[in-house]
Amino acid sequence: MGRTKSIKVLQMNSMNMWGGGEVHVLLLCKQLLALGDSVVLACRSGSAIDQRAKEEQIPVLNLPLKGAIDIKSAWRIANYCREHSVDIIHAHNGRDYWIAVLAKCFYPNLKVIITRHILSPLKETLLHRWLYKKIDRVISVSQAVKSRISVFPSEKITVIHNGIDINVFYAAKPGMLGKELNLSPATKIVGMVGRVHPSKGHATFLESIPAIVSQCPDVVFVIVGDGEYVTQLKKTNAPVHFLGKRNNIPEIMKDLDVFVMASLNEPFGLVTVEAMAAGAVVVAANSGGTAEIITDEETGLLVPPQDPEKLAQAVIRGLSNTELAVRLKAGGIQHAKKYDIQEMVTKTRNVYESARDNL
Repeated sequence: MGRTKSIKVLQMNSMNMWGGGEVHVLLLCKQLLALGDSVVLACRSGSAIDQRAKEEQIPVLNLPLKGAIDIKSAWRIANYCREHSVDIIHAHNGRDYWIAVLAKCFYPNLKVIITRHILSPLKETLLHRWLYKKIDRVISVSQAVKSRISVFPSEKITVIHNGIDINVFYAAKPGMLGKELNLSPATKIVGMVGRVHPSKGHATFLESIPAIVSQCPDVVFVIVGDGEYVTQLKKTNAPVHFLGKRNNIPEIMKDLDVFVMASLNEPFGLVTVEAMAAGAVVVAANSGGTAEIITDEETGLLVPPQDPEKLAQAVIRGLSNTELAVRLKAGGIQHAKKYDIQEMVTKTRNVYESARDNL
């Protein structure tokens, strides 16, 4: 069967910070453009995704996107879509859903797709129910997220796990962190990567360190990412290297012997897939969408959330049990292939076509 005609889509992301959702949107834009689709990214000027998109030469439409009821932004989007015959608006954050639907009110030819990236339940006021009826299709990043959005009819919802460029992580060169931190070849590295926020479980990770060091003394700990919470974590004086915001995540993941995902309630966990693809042993809190990625004792180790003792025990096993580590790394690399970006894009385009063609 031949490929269907190209799609014209406006992606919308109003976030200022950089996180997994923004990684997803940027990857989606790049892949759609590579397929010959017409893509423009509506975002705030100067935001993290705005800067990255311009570096990647992704077409950008800068808008205020000040809040949910932003008539000016909605009007500008509607005019842009009318002038460029855009088929689809794809909104990725809660406040953007409103702007997308308002734009559709100004230009009814538009189809509105939303992706739900978080586990927070949707509000169900009369006004919100009006909003939901105007949305044509819903993408959920995990079954865990889908279970929280039952306000939508099941036939409107498609679960599509976020994807990554597997080869970038699999083929990354090792050794960068060892050189940067001046480590001996025998020293093991355990770390967390991603946005630093109380909900991500960094405090639990820090609490687990003394028990890990007592059994595995030749190990260093790193936290990669930024956020206001970093200042509070540094006050603990825990023996951790805070590496800040980095652009060389594949190389960092490649150097981790154990990757820790300690989130209290994770919608999906793109960095978990990245760590698996890079060949790290993954130790993850059994919460939200993480359990859909990790099969305990096969592709990683699952532990209860907010349990530093269990977390420490799992990390120690990953560091000291060579046979287990080899098995988990191999299982993780193989399983990560299921989250290749190409499959995610194909499924997303199918949703676009279904909405555009009223299927």
